[in-house]
This record gives sequence, C-alpha cells and structure tokens, in this order.
Amino acid sequence: MSIRIDLTPDEERAVAQAYASTWWLFMIVGILWLLLGFFILSLRPGSITAVAILIAIAFWVGAFAQFALALVLQGGWKVFSIICGVLALGAGIAAIAWPGPTLVVLSVFVAWYLLIRGVFDVVLALTHTHVQGWWLGLIGGVIGIGLGAWAIGNPDRSVLLLVTIIGIWSIVKGVVDLVSAFRFRDLQKELA
Repeated sequence: MSIRIDLTPDEERAVAQAYASTWWLFMIVGILWLLLGFFILSLRPGSITAVAILIAIAFWVGAFAQFALALVLQGGWKVFSIICGVLALGAGIAAIAWPGPTLVVLSVFVAWYLLIRGVFDVVLALTHTHVQGWWLGLIGGVIGIGLGAWAIGNPDRSVLLLVTIIGIWSIVKGVVDLVSAFRFRDLQKELA
C-alpha cells in the first residue's frame, strides 16, 4: 500500500525554489564533509581522546548540516531536522566533555547516529521524489545505514576501524551534498 500526497503546482514550485535558493548551503556543507573525511582518513589516532575529538567535530558538522537543511524544509520535517541538529550538537559536546569512555561506548554512539541519520536521509529522499536529484540523498542514506549497521554489529572493533567508518561516511555525505548543490543551482537557473 502506498500513500502519495500530490502537491499543487504552486507548492511544488515553492519547494523547488526553497532548494534552489539555498544551493550554496549544500555546497558549503559538502565541502566541510569532504574536508573532514579526508582529514579523518589521513590521521591514525591512537588514543580515545583523539577519536573523541574527531567524533565531536563530525557531530558538529552534522549539526550544521541539519540546521542548514531546516532552512529548506517545512512543517514537521523542519522541526525534526532542528531536533536532530540539537542532538548532534549535544553529542559533540558530550564527546569532548567526557572523553574517557571506552571505545565500545563511543563506537555504539557513532553507529547509532549513522544509522538514525541514514534512515532520516532515506525517508527525506523518498518523500521528496519530486525534487531533482532526490536519489542522491537516498544513496547517501543507504550507505549511512549500512555503515551504522556494520558498526552496531561490531562495537568491539579497533579505533582505526571506527575512524575509517566515520571518514568514509563523511566523504560519501560530502559528495552527495556537493552533487546536490550543483543540481539545485541548475534548478535555480531553470526556475528563473
């Protein structure tokens, strides 16, 4: 059983204009994710404190991305995006304020974030199939779900594996956001 909510042409145009007018936010967020991913993969931290700092930075970039996305969304999705952003901000602060937890706690925390964020990206993509390039968010969400599920299933992995998972997800998210930015910029030209 599928439920389809048909938007009026005016509503579709408003959604398209919201994404098109904020294409540059997707560009900034994509660049931040890519830089973070490349930075993370180039490091080989040996301590829990170093991993906690990297995780905090990843959560803060994720919070910025959620707040930027909230500028585009409307209604309940906007509220949900803001809540996710606040949770990601808090998670980053918690990782810095309490760097002493074991690797198991950190890896479970990151794994659940990746899984929940991946589900959010998939649901958002599937509810916005009328937006050009919606499938990019779907791909990024599926990869996030896969990495999160893998990390949840293996919480006792090494620091290096945890950092690698975060780095890979950051790069995938950066690529998806950059391609989306260019798609939305083209959409802006089409709407003009």
